[in-house]
Amino acid sequence: MKKSILYIVNFYGTAPLNYFEKYVRESNVAGITVLKLPAVRLRKNRLEIHAFIKDEDGKFHQSNHNLFFPFPHFLVFLVQYAINFFLLFSLLSKIKRRKFDIIIGETNFGGAAAFLLKKISKASFSVFFNGDIIPDPAWSKNCFFLPNNGRTGFIYKHMDNMLINLQSFLRSIAYKNNLVWFASEKIADLDSEKHLKNRKNMINDPILIDQLTTVEYVTAPKKMDTLCYIGRIDDYVGLDVIIPALKIIKKTIPDIRLLIIGGNDIVFEKYKRLAKENGVLDRIVFYGFIPEMEKALAIMSRCALGVALYKPVKDNVSLYTQPGKPKDYIMAGLPVLLTKNGPDIGKQIVQYKAGVESDFDIRSVANVISMVLTNTNFYHTLLKGTLKFAKAYDYRVRFKKISEELFRMIYDTKL
Repeated sequence: MKKSILYIVNFYGTAPLNYFEKYVRESNVAGITVLKLPAVRLRKNRLEIHAFIKDEDGKFHQSNHNLFFPFPHFLVFLVQYAINFFLLFSLLSKIKRRKFDIIIGETNFGGAAAFLLKKISKASFSVFFNGDIIPDPAWSKNCFFLPNNGRTGFIYKHMDNMLINLQSFLRSIAYKNNLVWFASEKIADLDSEKHLKNRKNMINDPILIDQLTTVEYVTAPKKMDTLCYIGRIDDYVGLDVIIPALKIIKKTIPDIRLLIIGGNDIVFEKYKRLAKENGVLDRIVFYGFIPEMEKALAIMSRCALGVALYKPVKDNVSLYTQPGKPKDYIMAGLPVLLTKNGPDIGKQIVQYKAGVESDFDIRSVANVISMVLTNTNFYHTLLKGTLKFAKAYDYRVRFKKISEELFRMIYDTKL
C-alpha cells in the first residue's frame, strides 16, 4: 500500500520541498500532502497571512488575509506563531485524510508541529528537516530577526534575543521527532555543541536543481550590463558592497544595472539611501518579493550574473547552511559571483567553473564583475559550467538516493 506524507513548510516553491514534492509525485513513491503555514513578512502597519493545504490529489484549501496591524514588529512575530498554531489544525481539518505515515516539518516551528501531531497520533513517524542554525546572540550586537534600528537598538536587541530563545525552545521540541534530517554537517556539529541530539540522524543536501530548467534558460539572451540578486535582504548578503561597486563598474560598463528580487519597503529604505549616496539609484530595480519562482527565474535568466556575496563573518548564519540562492542562479542559466570564505557551495560552483569568487570588498567585487562581463570567452566557459553543475545536482537523481535513505531509516527497507 502506498505510504502517505505530510510536509509542513513556510515557503512554498523553494528547496527542499519544491523538488521533493515533484519527485514524490512523479515517481509515485508515496502520496504527499503539503501544509504551507504563513512566513513572517514585516510590512508597515499590516499583517499578511498566506496559508494553504494541498492534498494528495493536488486540491488546494487556502486561507489568505491582509490585516491592519499597527503594532511593533516584535508583536508581529508573536502573533504569527499563534496564528500558525491555529492554522495548523484548521487547515488539516479541511482534508479527508486524518492520519499520515510520515510527517516532515521544516523550520523550528514546523519541526515542533510535526512532533506535536505525532504525539496526538496524526502520524506513525515524524521528521525534522533541519536546514538552518540558531544564531548566538553573543555573535553580534545586531538583531537577527528584527530590523536593526539605531534609536531603539538596545530594546530591539533584547526583544530579538527573546525571539531567538523562543526559536531555541521550538528547536528542542523538534529534536524529539523520530529523525532529524540535516542539510549540512555544519548544522549537525553546531547543534551538537548545544547538546541537541537525536538517536536517528541523516545528513543530505536537498537543495537541488531542475537540470531541464537550466538547459532552457541558459540559452536566453543575456543583458551583459545587468546583474541580479534574489533572496532575503540584510547586512550579511553583500548589498552594502555590490551597490557602491556599481559606481566603479560604471567606468567600464556605463549602463550597468542591478535587479533586486526579495525584501520589502522597510529594508529598501536603507539601500535606496546607499544607492543615492553613490549616484546609482537609477541603476537599481527593487522588485520586492515575487511569490512565483517561475516568474523570478524568467526575470533572472535575462541577466548576465547572479550575485551571492555572503559576508564572511561568524554571525552570518548562511555560512553554516546549504543556501539555495546560488543554485537558483544556476537554474536560471546564470554564472554566480560568490564570496571567498563563504558557504561551501562556493567551492563546489567554482570547481564546476559555473562561477567565480571575490574578496568581500567593494574594489575586488567591482574588478571581478567587470572582468566577467567584458571577457566573452571566459563568460561562455562559465555558461558551460552552469550546465555541468545543473547535471550533477539534478533533483531526479539526487532525490532518488535521498528518498531511499530516508525511507530505509524509517522502515529499515525501501518503500
